[in-house]
Amino acid sequence: MDIRQRLLAAFDLEHKDHLSAIRNALRDAEATGDAPDLVDIHRRAHSLKGAARAVDLPEVEAISHRLEAAVIAVQKGEIALDAASVGVVRRALDAIEDLVAWSLQGGGEVETAGVLADLDALAGGPSPTSAPASPARLVPTRTAGRQSPRRERAADAADSAALVRIAAQGLERLSETASALLPEVEAQAGLGEQLRAMRQEWRALDRAWRHLRVQLGRGSRTGRGGDKAEDIGADALEGRGALPALMAFERRFRALGGALDGVHRSHDRLLWSMRRWGGGFQRDMRRLRMLPAENQLSGLGRMVRDISRAEGKEVEVDVRGLEVEADRTVLQRLKDPILHIARNAISHGIETPAERLALGKRPAARVTIAASVEGARLRLRIEDDGRGLDRAAILRKAAERGLIDAAELSSSEEMPLERLTEFLFHPGFSTAPHTTELAGRGMGLAIARREVERLQGNLTIADRAGGGTAVTIEVPLSLLSQRLVFVAVQDQILAIPSADVVRLRSATAESLFSGVGMPMIRIAEEEIPVTSLAALLNMEAPVVPTADRSLALVVVRAADRRLALAVDRFVATRETVVTAAEETGLDSGRYLGTVLMDDGGPALVLNIPGLMPLPGSVLPAPARPAEEVTPARAHILVVDDSITTRTLEKSILEAHGYRVTLCVDGREALERLSEGMEVGLIISDVEMPRMDGFALLQAVKADKRLEEIPVILVTSRASDEDRERGLRLGADAYIVKTRFDQNELLAGIRRLL
Repeated sequence: MDIRQRLLAAFDLEHKDHLSAIRNALRDAEATGDAPDLVDIHRRAHSLKGAARAVDLPEVEAISHRLEAAVIAVQKGEIALDAASVGVVRRALDAIEDLVAWSLQGGGEVETAGVLADLDALAGGPSPTSAPASPARLVPTRTAGRQSPRRERAADAADSAALVRIAAQGLERLSETASALLPEVEAQAGLGEQLRAMRQEWRALDRAWRHLRVQLGRGSRTGRGGDKAEDIGADALEGRGALPALMAFERRFRALGGALDGVHRSHDRLLWSMRRWGGGFQRDMRRLRMLPAENQLSGLGRMVRDISRAEGKEVEVDVRGLEVEADRTVLQRLKDPILHIARNAISHGIETPAERLALGKRPAARVTIAASVEGARLRLRIEDDGRGLDRAAILRKAAERGLIDAAELSSSEEMPLERLTEFLFHPGFSTAPHTTELAGRGMGLAIARREVERLQGNLTIADRAGGGTAVTIEVPLSLLSQRLVFVAVQDQILAIPSADVVRLRSATAESLFSGVGMPMIRIAEEEIPVTSLAALLNMEAPVVPTADRSLALVVVRAADRRLALAVDRFVATRETVVTAAEETGLDSGRYLGTVLMDDGGPALVLNIPGLMPLPGSVLPAPARPAEEVTPARAHILVVDDSITTRTLEKSILEAHGYRVTLCVDGREALERLSEGMEVGLIISDVEMPRMDGFALLQAVKADKRLEEIPVILVTSRASDEDRERGLRLGADAYIVKTRFDQNELLAGIRRLL
């Protein structure tokens, strides 16, 4: 990088420090009523002017000079530091920030004429002749297809030997390779277990062979009482001509044992090396993709100010914590959700300057965007000090759309905030009296949540302490892989992101105590409610364990809430790639997605904040009494030749309370049905070996005993001819896999059962 690029990089950091300090000083003065440190503000304005001159930013130099003159006028008592003058200073700071952003990144027009005129008026007239010459104008926008000179110089600097340019698509493919490598390395650990089991089996055979040799010797005694049994046996066997064969067998047997030991040692050594280098490769790839949040989100302040000006509102933006690092793709995809939330806050929550003054507030509202890292998650909190959530308007709109009935509307004060805010995420839900360019369509928050869920994260809305609204976004730092805790629930393996797990704990049934209508457990001086993960997923809760048997508890968190989930057992903890829920048709409110297990089948990854019951809800019991009669559950037969599809559909159906049997093709399914297996419904693929779905459907409908069983075909065949054929043969529903919707499948099942 050339010297100017180094200076610009240094100035980028320096100007942010000065702007932040001046803004904080003004904010503290407003909060306390004390006068700000004008000497420090003057020093910082002067430093900004000199630094801007050094890096050849005349527009920034001009504004800084006039800002310095205005501060001197305040120090001399020539003007008062009232709300109006503070507003001018804030606009000057915003303009400096926007100009530096344009200089480094390009972008739209930056208005400087109005700011310069306001500063001149504030200082009592035009600037002295010593002021740097700078016309009051709009900084021109970059023309399409051509970079600004500053951008061109930056591009030239990026071509230096210190930097290498690579295509983003290539980096993505390399990242995917790194992510796919880790599960393969872990699969080798399973091979090691098989080798270990083979060694144990070989040792057992060796012991059996030694015992057999003794028995052969004893059974072959000839009467030479003084001889050893082994020697007598050897003489007898030699007489029969069998000794050479047995000796050859034993040599080969010993050689096999030695080879097995050698293979096992080699495998352990290679596995250690693969884990070391494979893990290092993935860590390096992750670091390569990790960028400071500032790299992608630094322009948020300017964007929010532009939106507020378009609405005729005055907003001071405070962006914090952008030094934290996250995956480049995650940061890029968070831009739109943040802007949707900011638009919503400005349009619905923030009042006009006149309204704020009438309410005794500062004319300029404050929007804070704070980034932080908690464990393996990036947390973004967007707060405003506006009017807050309009509960009455939300409830009225919910009633108009049929989301609540009259009884709930009349008892609205008892409605938990979490349920109230859920209405805001319904597509088309808006409390705005009329539609504008920025608001009124009711899609902003719905789009924001959908994008956050695609990032395997969560978005929540709450009241802000002191008034206003706070929106929290939590997403993984990287989508390359996540560390997961695997647990067993009935005959399923489920995964929980380790970022949502507080601790794993074993506890006896006696350690639970009754809280307010729910069982509780005390862990580290905290009382935590306990429930069954199986029951939370609409499965059958386990039987109450005896006093001497322990419960396996996973203590999970969602925001500031804790919940202990009872599971059958803990399975493992490992890092692996999660396939997003939208790619498999899962309900993103309950599941983040799926991961592949060693046997090739998928395990569901739970969305803990989405599963967490609302405050005040009645939790399912962690276990059921042993004498309780289990209610009959509808039995569904799933027929598909893909182990992944079979396992996924089984997991979805069992999670909604159904009993499931799996078959690999139509012939196996027909055989099971012919043997007398009773089912309430059949879900079948079409393209399968031996007997396809059409043939199975035809056979079922032709059998008097089976013809009443509903059949749903789930297939990738999307043509009208295939659909018509299926329905003509008697299919009760036809779902195309490319448009597979879990809710559509479940709705069809409920309708047919």
